[in-house]
Amino acid sequence: MSSIPATALADIQPNDRHASGECLCGAVRYEIQGILSPPSACHCGMCRRHHGALGVFTGAPVTAFRIHGADHVGWYRSSPEAERGFCRQCGSKLFWRQIDSDRLDVTMGSLHQPSGLHLDHHIWVAHRGDYYDIADALPKYAESAVGHGDQSQLSGHRPAPVPTVHEGGCLCGAIRFKVDGDMRNVVVCHCGQCRHWHGHSADYSAARTAEMALRGEGALSWYASSPGAQRGFCRHCGTSLFWRGAKNGTAASKISISAGALDGPTGLQTVRHIFVADLPDYYAISGDAERDAGSMASNPVAF
Repeated sequence: MSSIPATALADIQPNDRHASGECLCGAVRYEIQGILSPPSACHCGMCRRHHGALGVFTGAPVTAFRIHGADHVGWYRSSPEAERGFCRQCGSKLFWRQIDSDRLDVTMGSLHQPSGLHLDHHIWVAHRGDYYDIADALPKYAESAVGHGDQSQLSGHRPAPVPTVHEGGCLCGAIRFKVDGDMRNVVVCHCGQCRHWHGHSADYSAARTAEMALRGEGALSWYASSPGAQRGFCRHCGTSLFWRGAKNGTAASKISISAGALDGPTGLQTVRHIFVADLPDYYAISGDAERDAGSMASNPVAF
């Protein structure tokens, strides 16, 4: 779509509401009239880095949207063809739009539940991360699903040597980090806060704060998503980077890092799903990693 100013989006007023959603802090809310496209999960490196997770989107004509608080939406031009919209207040991933298109995509995680939708296919699976499998039976396309050809036959998890130093950063490059020490294997969180903030379930590794060096801290914004936790994102491109607990006690000695923000190969594996009791209606968990209904506080993944 052509680059539409946020103020213009706010003036769209459909007659009926088919679906609705919002960012984590509530500064941006939206309503959609009409039929939404079948959701797809994008495994491309840009989506994984920006969201810190998969980019899982549905969409509709831009005229079907009514957006409240559109002045809080930041747009990052991630390629010559497309830009990504996020809440500047809390960092929630919300929108994707193609330049010179009349459609707007929205993250499934930001939709109010139940959505009435079900994940339909996977795209750009040739670029998937090395830390997870795609174990469901849905169609999988090596790159784009345009034309519905080029379905990809996938092998299982692609183990890689664990690097002695892990590096990563945001999509625009304003923030970079280095971990000179062990990193925890990946834990996937399905809680509503993570889904709203990342746009889908969140893939997290973790490191000891004493072993992590951070460059570009001036571009890092922190949002207090609960009394005991903060979420860190790039104020320029919106990339979801970090989760940290309270600053006192043992919680301050470790920081959770979005697996998608890591440079590959990571050498990590997905070993746990948490808050599966909060699972939404649009996807199911596949694979044989352990599952916890709530948090893993009583039995954390060690590293």
